[in-house]
Amino acid sequence: MRFAKEGRAKYISHLDLMHTMQRAMARCQMPLWFTEGFNQHAYVSVALPLSTGYSGEYEFLDFNLLSENVPINAVEALNAVFPEGLRAIEIYPLADGGMPLRDIAWSKYRITWSFADGVPADFAENVNKLFAQPTVEIVKRSKRGEKTVNMRELMNGFALTEQDGQVVAEVVTAAGNNNMSPEYLTRAIAQYLPQYEISSAAYHRLCVYNDKMQAFR
Repeated sequence: MRFAKEGRAKYISHLDLMHTMQRAMARCQMPLWFTEGFNQHAYVSVALPLSTGYSGEYEFLDFNLLSENVPINAVEALNAVFPEGLRAIEIYPLADGGMPLRDIAWSKYRITWSFADGVPADFAENVNKLFAQPTVEIVKRSKRGEKTVNMRELMNGFALTEQDGQVVAEVVTAAGNNNMSPEYLTRAIAQYLPQYEISSAAYHRLCVYNDKMQAFR
């Protein structure tokens, strides 16, 4: 299922999102498949879970049903019981040619940077220069520890515009095993362009792709 997580729903944690999805499906009487054994639970999995506080319009939920047929009007039924900000977009079986989750390689984000006293006159110019360089090193944190990486190798496209007193960037970053959070762009600006003070940053996922830059489905 492709769904959107926007507005107030962006503050729902990953664990609470899983519970919300299961409760909504139960209310719609969708025949979810449960694992067997002592600790039985519904098989429900979110691909590339968003960090709490992020929004997205291209999110995916993988689940199994006891029946091969998706219930009629399932999208409408789920949207009728979802909390504000969650929205089902489409439900389809993987057997209909859908890509497996392991094929996800890139994510496209919109980053909105705000400033307390308006956008600095040369901010966009200098940020464009920064990310036009072949090497922009940052310390990337993971469960395995810290590692210095060239974030430009984990980016595939970058565009910047100024809108309504804010700066909006669209960037494609690596996903999957070698993923890079869009927050690292904000951190890189703080590291390499410390003269600018960003008061807030908002992150919204627009799309996900496979390694051939085909929109995931």
